[in-house]
Amino acid sequence: MISVRTMTGAFLINNDDVLMLKRSKNKKIAPGLWSCVGGHVEPHEHGSPENSCLREIEEETGISHIEIENLTLRYILLRQKEDELNQHYIFFGDSNTRTISSCGEGELHWVKLSEMANLQMSLSLKLMYEHYLHNSKQTMFGRELLVMERCCGHSC
Repeated sequence: MISVRTMTGAFLINNDDVLMLKRSKNKKIAPGLWSCVGGHVEPHEHGSPENSCLREIEEETGISHIEIENLTLRYILLRQKEDELNQHYIFFGDSNTRTISSCGEGELHWVKLSEMANLQMSLSLKLMYEHYLHNSKQTMFGRELLVMERCCGHSC
């Protein structure tokens, strides 16, 4: 039987930089890889991925919802690993602050958008980012990209 894990993530942009998380090497999911800020959707949040995302942003960075503008759902990523299906709602938004707190998930860094392609990320985030680079200035009708990845069993 396949179980479902629902998560949210956010790429917060400030000028030409994006807030990225270098995940701790002792994490079960994507150890040592770069990722967006985010986490699991709590049971009472399933009706609102945006609220879940805002909670995760504040928990991991200290950035509150009043310091974020234009938070928009841009992608829904699906990834199957063995008997688990991961749904990942990915938001993009603008941060009015660069002040961040320490994070128990890893290290937070403001990274130049132009340098993101050099970061070691999961395949699904890498493909999503490449799509975003080529389509970020265009108006997106609906949530047109759905990345499906069937994991090879590595801890990626």
